[in-house]
Amino acid sequence: MKISKETLDVLKNFATINTNILIREGNMLSTISTGKNIFARAQVSETFDKEFAVYDLNSLLALLTLMEDTDVELGDESITMSKGSSQFEYFYADPSIIVSAPDKTIEVDSFFDFVLSKEEVDMIMKAAAVVSAPMLSVVGKDGKAVLTVGDPSTPRSNAFRQVIGDTDKTFDARLAVENFKVVPGNYNVTISEKKFMHLSSTTKDTNYWLALEPNSVIGG
Repeated sequence: MKISKETLDVLKNFATINTNILIREGNMLSTISTGKNIFARAQVSETFDKEFAVYDLNSLLALLTLMEDTDVELGDESITMSKGSSQFEYFYADPSIIVSAPDKTIEVDSFFDFVLSKEEVDMIMKAAAVVSAPMLSVVGKDGKAVLTVGDPSTPRSNAFRQVIGDTDKTFDARLAVENFKVVPGNYNVTISEKKFMHLSSTTKDTNYWLALEPNSVIGG
């Protein structure tokens, strides 16, 4: 079996959320942060024929990318990665010692919806780095919804702002920038009254559920 670049990109992203992962049989990968505030699922082109646990995903990725065009074989106790006469063996972890994602999705209610392009996702990440912003906020007020990357607790702090649509609702959805860990792409975004943000890729079966900060005000 070969592991595609797209799948490696998903796994690299998931490693930023949690270095543990349980890969189940089939073609759906999922992960959850240790704090249970980031949950992600992605369908990939490969089909895994057995379930196995990985304790340190970064070390596995390092081996998978060390050689180009690597052949991957899933054994009973380990993964074998080989090319020509070179071979690596990576042993599975005990599933009981890792934090694994549930094998399900989360129902989403559509309190407020908007769209983010890949360029806008990239800008959010760049802006957060430039202004050292701790918070991504989506605020509905006076008929407009505005996305802000900054520090809402400091009125005169540097910030990036963008009007993302019209709304007749009043709300203040706050997401810690450190939890905005998504593969850059085009997304349909939903803010839920259950205080999470759902991002669904417009081109792939990739979804993220990101918990909002407790002081967010949604509905009511």
